[in-house]
Parts: sequence; structure tokens; C-alpha cells
Amino acid sequence: MPAPITISKNNQLLYKATNIQEATGYLAEHLNIKKSKCYNPIERGYVYNIPYHFEEDEYRFIAPPKIAANRRQELEDRDHKNARRIWLVPANPNEYDLERAFTHYEALDWKRSFNYENGDILLLYVSGSVKKVRYKVEVIEGLVQTNDTIYDQSFWVVQEKYDQSMGGDKTRVRLVDVVDTDDLSLYQLREHGLKGNIQGSMKLTGELRDYVMSFFHKDLSAEVYPDEVTEMWEGERRTITVNSYERNPLARKQCLDHYGAECQVCKMNFEDTYGEVGRDFIHVHHLTPLHEIQKGYKVNPIEDLIPVCPNCHAMLHRKEDGVYLSVEELRDRLKMKVGNL
Repeated sequence: MPAPITISKNNQLLYKATNIQEATGYLAEHLNIKKSKCYNPIERGYVYNIPYHFEEDEYRFIAPPKIAANRRQELEDRDHKNARRIWLVPANPNEYDLERAFTHYEALDWKRSFNYENGDILLLYVSGSVKKVRYKVEVIEGLVQTNDTIYDQSFWVVQEKYDQSMGGDKTRVRLVDVVDTDDLSLYQLREHGLKGNIQGSMKLTGELRDYVMSFFHKDLSAEVYPDEVTEMWEGERRTITVNSYERNPLARKQCLDHYGAECQVCKMNFEDTYGEVGRDFIHVHHLTPLHEIQKGYKVNPIEDLIPVCPNCHAMLHRKEDGVYLSVEELRDRLKMKVGNL
């Protein structure tokens, strides 16, 4: 199936091609280089959103999402040279509190030890007393261009290490999944092909790559409630913004691991009601009003978050006489209408 590709240069539309061959020919002529040097950057560009830099200009290539996703799957199934790379990367918990950082932020800036590119997967091996692969993250910005790095000194355990980390290039990653199993211990990694210790980033291939990746099945960010709740009443449309604590994938997971995927107001369980399609579907509500949050606040997924259904969530984000209802108040009001819950 032909893949229409749009080419932009420095965020300005440059050309619309009907397929990758046409895009390759156009770019080669535009840059006055051989076609053979253009095909791979275009393919990786539209599949993984990787920019192509030529001299002082930045080129981007965009295809319809479904076409890009299908091609991405084909590349990875065939272990094609243009497929994203899988890296095993050490993380020392005695230097940096990774779990707390992921609970607070949706993305983090990581030291760019190698030439990480958009779409690459980093499997984070937590050393120290843990000695397991725990996190799967995806590179969303291979080389962070902005000075506004997602970096928080409070998560660093050792001040000296924080000072050292401030220099050098950074890669921005988002959390995809987190697991905790002895099957990903250092011993098991060695049983499946790891040679020596994990002292620096290494690209995974073959049996070891397939073994580690087989334990990560979810995309936590894909399960997170959207940025907004939309309400409809009396023909009027109103949008309620949901704060970042309610969208954080790791905080959400820890909250649901504790409470389960059941509304804590009305007891709605989507799997019980709708079957498999409703499994794990629930919203997460942040209990502390945003105006009460002070600088340096760190979310506690058990005490600060609570699972609620979309209807109850919308009600919790509405004000009555200028005041938000609490979970308990909303639950009591519902009891008066429908009886005991």
C-alpha cells in the first residue's frame, strides 16, 4: 500500500509525496545527494518520528498514523536495520530514586550515553540490592534541544552525582511499563545470554533481547485517562482539565494495584459490567486540590489518588457553590438517591 509522506523543513511544509520512492527522489534532488542516502532517514523518520539533520536544517517526514504503525510492526518483526533498537541500561538506586521520579513525572531526561534515537527502547536494569530489569522506557526525543530539561535534584541521593549529571547531552524518555519479577534478575539474564556485568548501556539482540522483552506487555501511558473530561448539560459544552498527577502512568498503576479498578464512589466495575472490553478501565482522581499543592510536593499514589468512574470523576471536578465535593460527600449523596453502596 502506498504511503503518502509529507516532508517539512524547519517546521515549514516542503513537499507532499505520494509514496516513499517519490519522497526519496525529491529529497535527494533538494539536497543534491544520492537517493541511497535518503531512503533510510525517511523511513525511520516517518515510522519513529526521527528528525533528519542536514547541515543546519531539520527535516521531518510524516505519514498517516496507521501506515506508520503497520510499517513499524513490519520492521520489528523482520529485525530490519531500520527497526528501533533495544538497549539494556543500568540505573543505580543508590544515586537516583527512579521510582519516585517516574511517579512524579510523565517523562524524564536521561544521560545520553549512546546515540539513542526516537523510538528506541531502554530497558532499565536497577542495580544495588534490586539487581533486576524493572522498567521499559521509550525514547521520545533522542537529543533534547531545549534547556528546559526534566530534571529534579530532589530525586538524587548523592549530591556529587547530581552535579556530575548536569553536564553532557540528554535523551528524553517516557515510561512504557514496569514489572517486578525474579525472572529478570541478573542471574536469569546470564542464563539467557548476558555476558559479564551490566556496567554501561548495551544494545540487545537475539535471545536475550527477546527474553527480556517478553515480560513487558503493557503501555501504561496508553491506559492513562485523557487530559480532559468533557461534560454536556443543557446544550452547553464544558471542559474540565485533569491535572498531571491523574495522568502519571506509574502513579496510576500503584494506585490501582492498591484499590483495584473499581470506582470508590459508586462501586462501578467496568469488567463486571461489560466483560473483557472493560478490564482495567477506570479513571484516577487526585484528592489534593491544586491550589493546596506546594513546591516540592511528591504524590503518594495510595493517599493522594483514588480510582473513580468517568461520571463520578466529572462530578468531583465540578464545583457547587464554589466548592468541590469530596469523595465522601459525593458517595453520601449517591447513597441518598440509590441506597447503600
